[in-house]
Amino acid sequence: MTEIRPARPEDHEVIRAFTTDTFSWGDYVADVFTEWLRDPDAEVAVATVDDRPVAIARGVLMSPTEGWMHGARVHPDHRRRGLATMLNDHLCAWAASRGALIVRLMIEAWNEAAQRQVAAAGYRMVCEWTNAFRNLGTEPDPHTNGGRRVPGDEQLAVGTPAEIEPAWVTWSTSELARAGRGLYPRGWLMRRMHRRDLDEATASGGLLHGPSGWILAEDEDGDMFVPFVATTDDDAYRLVKATVDRADRRTFAGVRVLVPSVPWMVDALHRGGFELSGEQIWAKTLA
Repeated sequence: MTEIRPARPEDHEVIRAFTTDTFSWGDYVADVFTEWLRDPDAEVAVATVDDRPVAIARGVLMSPTEGWMHGARVHPDHRRRGLATMLNDHLCAWAASRGALIVRLMIEAWNEAAQRQVAAAGYRMVCEWTNAFRNLGTEPDPHTNGGRRVPGDEQLAVGTPAEIEPAWVTWSTSELARAGRGLYPRGWLMRRMHRRDLDEATASGGLLHGPSGWILAEDEDGDMFVPFVATTDDDAYRLVKATVDRADRRTFAGVRVLVPSVPWMVDALHRGGFELSGEQIWAKTLA
């Protein structure tokens, strides 16, 4: 009999065994499993057969009213049995019991099977994002215009509190905010963005600005991660070049930008030498 229960520390090695080769590059679930269990704002659930885990998924509260679902994995021998849906139902009930009114998740644009599965579970696709990465460990591609150096007057500088209001107004009234439903990536998870997020980022030196716009920048395992971009269609490519310049000057290995899939922004990243992949955000209301 298949049962759903919260994950336990002793499940670790069993989960590691069936998640090691999920993707061509491996998987991360087993590496973060213990950390996941310690998070008071998250629930890690497993589907079991004879109390042995054969599937796993995680739900996390991103705010008092927003949940995020991710990390779903099913043992190859137990796929196509509805286990992912069972886990999702369990986690939605958990999120609702904690006050969440909506849950979201991310699916790769190419993954039609997963899209069909979450659509059947009551989710709808609400927006599309682009994950863009550029490696700075090699020489710039001579076939792109995305060089690594920009003139001094185009470079990005650390923003002061005086930059918060113009950055917020520019972003919150922009096509980028509308297309992305006002969401704010925290790594690979998202929630609604608030002005206080800019306050906090500025206090830690993460708000950068220049004549072409504003970004938030974070260290992501040696790469510069950009979860927030405030610019216009006329200035987007200039800001992309300035972002690459900033990352290179700070000796990051690469740059990752996660941004709503607005055509002029995607084009600017492509021109800047970034590799692009599409992501879809799906949402389900719980109230």
